[in-house]
Amino acid sequence: MTRPAALYAALVVGFLLVRAGLWAVTTAGEYRLYRDYADAARTTGVAELYRTRTVEYPHLAVLFGVAPGWLADRLPGWAPLLVQTRYYKTLPPYTEESAAAREAGDRYEVALGLVLFGVDAASLALVWLVARRVYPDDSTAARVGRLALYVLLTASVGAILFDRQDPVVAFVALLAVWALTACRPRLGYAVLVLGAAYKLVPVLLLPAWVFAAAAARPGRFWRSVVLEALIAGAMLAAWPALTYLFGGGERGFQYLTYHSARGLQLEAPIAWPVFLLDPGAHVGAGYGSFNVTGALAARGAELAKWLMVLSVPLTVVLMARGFWRASHTRPTTAALVPHVVAASLLVWFAFITANKVGSPQYLHWVMPLVPLLPLRSRAERWWAALVLLAGGLTTLIFPCFYRWTYGDDLPTVPATWAGPIPATLFLLAARSVTLVSTTAWLGWLVWSRPHVPSAPEALP
Repeated sequence: MTRPAALYAALVVGFLLVRAGLWAVTTAGEYRLYRDYADAARTTGVAELYRTRTVEYPHLAVLFGVAPGWLADRLPGWAPLLVQTRYYKTLPPYTEESAAAREAGDRYEVALGLVLFGVDAASLALVWLVARRVYPDDSTAARVGRLALYVLLTASVGAILFDRQDPVVAFVALLAVWALTACRPRLGYAVLVLGAAYKLVPVLLLPAWVFAAAAARPGRFWRSVVLEALIAGAMLAAWPALTYLFGGGERGFQYLTYHSARGLQLEAPIAWPVFLLDPGAHVGAGYGSFNVTGALAARGAELAKWLMVLSVPLTVVLMARGFWRASHTRPTTAALVPHVVAASLLVWFAFITANKVGSPQYLHWVMPLVPLLPLRSRAERWWAALVLLAGGLTTLIFPCFYRWTYGDDLPTVPATWAGPIPATLFLLAARSVTLVSTTAWLGWLVWSRPHVPSAPEALP
């Protein structure tokens, strides 16, 4: 029989080897924007940055970018060598920069990767801590299997793991889940509010935490829901108030206008049919992404906006049934973690699937949560395999075959591209169908098979 220490040692070695491989092939580019914001924030302050520029991200994301800047200043002189093997170092805009600019950028790129590796390792540790509490009957092999699943799922979109800030979003969710295992749901509220100040989407998870807290309270469930919602709402209200007072006033919310004006991104799940239905559809550049052009694409973006809005109440209704059923046994919030995780995944998958923006890094929000599902039934395991497929298809599209996804250059001003070739259009369609299937299947599981205790002693 394999010793537990040997299993964990193999897991750690595998984790480090996989991450080293992903580091070497990382497709980087976003670090330039993070560094630009961070330098401005360090020089003039965050409030002044928002007052004088249109910033794409909320304030805590900008402040997070300051940490790699501080670390970059303290790295040894040889640190840039850690990113010199990445293929884009032979391509513009990197080759068009001066030697000094390249070195400064390389140092920040290394520092960002190291900080994100720290977030990645901390997320892995949180998965272990939460699973140990929620699934105490798991064997050592099962616990190590959950950690291996974390490594595998995150690696499926790992070509951008060390160049995007989105792993922090998953870390926020995991930290809020850990608060539930400690039976402190209101601490979870605070964590999710901080996450909203980082990248908005953690606020979508607040209903699941409110329901969990209400189900664990004595008294009527829906009355408790109202009370907990008021408490969570009061915490949430502090975020825009502090943003207005210390984050640049009204300009501190400019990123909302910026993203609302975006068109239909090429990788959005709803985008691929446009190329089949509109022969005149092409690809243009804007808002840091490639977007589909044409009247049909504009209507698709408007449709996606409403689908995204409607996805929130729909997923709340689907998750509420399980919490209401659990409230009859008054479980601890720790006992409700499996249903909370499933509900959180449903909310985010629905948001991703309905979104007019299809950025590949969005899957970094959901991948770390999947290992915290029970994964004991065949349906759940096949569902996890479907999630893995979605990650693999996402990486094939970007970065593997992205040049053939936006297509050949067209002789137009401003620049436009022809759009995907048949093979990459198939990849876009396959990814879209996979995400829709993943979301619908999980919605059915959350509604019909909620993982909630049927007796008070189900989980101590």
